[in-house]
Amino acid sequence: MSKHYHQLTSVQRGQIQAMLDSGITSRTVIAQEVGCHKSTISREIKRGSVLQRDSSYLLYEHYYADTAQIYYEKRRKNCYQRNPLKHYAVF
Repeated sequence: MSKHYHQLTSVQRGQIQAMLDSGITSRTVIAQEVGCHKSTISREIKRGSVLQRDSSYLLYEHYYADTAQIYYEKRRKNCYQRNPLKHYAVF
């Protein structure tokens, strides 16, 4: 496990989804397989989970790697510093 911070890739998100779908719910086991810290896995699952309804109309959360990747790309797009000349005409 690396001590340096890095973003999860779409492949790693796919690994997380596959392990959750196969019934592995231990964050520690998933983290060891993916190669990151267990708190990273917990945050990723929290961010990438969406509410679904089953056949009985009961709500449950499910993690989707594609959805998590889309959320990640949106956050990255909005995190860059904006050029004040483009966004503020008075400036």
